[in-house]
Amino acid sequence: MARRILIIDDEKDMRVYLGTLFRAAGYQTEVAENGDEGLRMARADPPDLITLDILMPRKSGVRAYRELRTAPETRQVPIIILTGLTRQEDFFGEELGDLPRPEVIVEKPIDRDGFLEKVGRILGA
Repeated sequence: MARRILIIDDEKDMRVYLGTLFRAAGYQTEVAENGDEGLRMARADPPDLITLDILMPRKSGVRAYRELRTAPETRQVPIIILTGLTRQEDFFGEELGDLPRPEVIVEKPIDRDGFLEKVGRILGA
């Protein structure tokens, strides 16, 4: 059975790109347009992996990350952070306290092959 990836990103172009990329690599995908929607989807049916944008309306990626890492249903789901920011440590520094750090932080624009390699490594593929 194909591994399932939840894409949480407010940019439609990025959701389409990632969905196409993952499906071509043999993964199933689901998409959420914002942090609130992504949290609901992840809690209802936890995916095998989550990609999470940082800067989003309604609920930032940092807040969504914190809630994903503390919810019993999703605390073990690997998370890849996608960001156009170059100083990710500003968002994932002391603010997270004892919460585990993201498995991977990837800067946009994404290096397709390197990104898929990281996804495969996380998912054990």
